[in-house]
Amino acid sequence: MSFGLMSACVASGPVPMPLAASGPVAVSQNGVGYLVDLQPTPVGAQMTVSAEAGAMTMDQGLAAKRAAEAFCAGRAGRVEPRALGRFISGSWVFNGGCA
Repeated sequence: MSFGLMSACVASGPVPMPLAASGPVAVSQNGVGYLVDLQPTPVGAQMTVSAEAGAMTMDQGLAAKRAAEAFCAGRAGRVEPRALGRFISGSWVFNGGCA
């Protein structure tokens, strides 16, 4: 029986979006200011969206998602399609980062 060497060619996929250089980034949506903080986690990244003026409320999930979209668009990306948001202590947190 003969064994040959096999070489695997791996196509380069999309380059991961870099994380925020340092601290939250200010984003404005419809005249409202938000702070978006993208941080690494053991399983990827997490984006936290907070209002510049006070805490957000549970019914502002769509506004938070739009702010996250603006943040990612500013980095020539988009919000990770599978990013699920959850409301935690006056902020909206999205699993995943920019894709």
